[in-house]
Amino acid sequence: MSAAPDLDDAPSRNGAPAPAGAPGIDWSPLWPHWDRRAARLPGAGAPPLPPQRAFALIARAAEPFRAGTRFMALPDVRFYRDGAQLRAPGDLLPGAEDRGDPQRYLQRVRERLDGARFQLRVAHPLFLDYPLWARTRELLAPLFARLGLPALPVEASLWIGDADAATLGLRLAPRHVLIQLPLLGACALRSWRARPAAGRAPAQALRARPGEALCWPGRHWHELGDEGGCLGLALRVPVRGGDAMIAAKDALADSIDAELGADERVAMLAFPPPRAQPGATELAPLARVAAAMRAAVASGALERTLRAGWLERASAGALEPVPVPRASPRLRAGDEVECDPRNPLLRQREDAGWRWAVAGHSFAMPDHPRLDRLLAQLRGGAATRVSALCARESGRGVDPDLVAVLQRLYELRGLRRRGDGEEA
Repeated sequence: MSAAPDLDDAPSRNGAPAPAGAPGIDWSPLWPHWDRRAARLPGAGAPPLPPQRAFALIARAAEPFRAGTRFMALPDVRFYRDGAQLRAPGDLLPGAEDRGDPQRYLQRVRERLDGARFQLRVAHPLFLDYPLWARTRELLAPLFARLGLPALPVEASLWIGDADAATLGLRLAPRHVLIQLPLLGACALRSWRARPAAGRAPAQALRARPGEALCWPGRHWHELGDEGGCLGLALRVPVRGGDAMIAAKDALADSIDAELGADERVAMLAFPPPRAQPGATELAPLARVAAAMRAAVASGALERTLRAGWLERASAGALEPVPVPRASPRLRAGDEVECDPRNPLLRQREDAGWRWAVAGHSFAMPDHPRLDRLLAQLRGGAATRVSALCARESGRGVDPDLVAVLQRLYELRGLRRRGDGEEA
């Protein structure tokens, strides 16, 4: 991927909002050791996410899986018993009988499994709960402000269980730095710089409680365990260049799909191939794909796709998938709106106009002085009526195009309206 594009009017180097006073993590012990050795990070002594809400999200994600296994679905829900994944865990997943209480759930499953160790992991759940997604992005902002924002997505998971090292097994994740933040209970880590022989003592053994975090390089072999029962947030931060190659390849495939995607025929080639003759077309289907790929690179289409993706990622703090826009009523002329500092608007030059991005969503906008004045008014800091922001130059009525821009920014959570409560 090319160097990061310049971000117009970005409030920080990565566009992420500044911490708002909620419990956080002191990331500074990582600076000398990032991607080299494991570390325990102190925090504010309180979990950075509310445990009850995190468990409610686990239960919400798991609900459709109680009826059976779902494939290729997000969030991805997996239940492990003594190291083996159960394909159809049924009511071993949380449900109404747990009454939203993680401790009640842990006790119920322990009794059902008669002492067997278990762990329930939900991958990519945060996009279902905007406040938890935004809080996690805020939590990571100081880390990325120092290290730089990953050009590839950060993968988030929630887990609950009482697994030990035997349940999860010895693991290696060479492409990611791994971070675990317990929200309830405690978690433990043992790590080795190379695959350990039987009985070999770990290079490091660390333990974290709510308000703290564990971080270790993916290149280290590691064993994880829950002490008692644990509920937590796990993060995988990409650090290896091979994933960037895959991302660029996927972006290139997407850029030519509109042109060639309708042709679903598979080329049936003769073997052994006939002697080359003038005008031979045996490889024409593959040659068309190669030509389209060369054209996408030469025309700049691939570069534009990568730049747009990077702008979206910067506005999301690299935390993907992102929540869908909120379903909101239409803004009225008398409504007072202001910029939401938690979701700053990022802009990037694109051809003759701009690409705007808010909270992981981007859209193209023209280069127009009315839009520049609108943004300057919004960034003035004071809540302003829609009628004043969108007044026609003639002074009569409002400009519907400017109202549509405000509506879009409001739906993407770049604006907030006076009188709105906290978003659930």
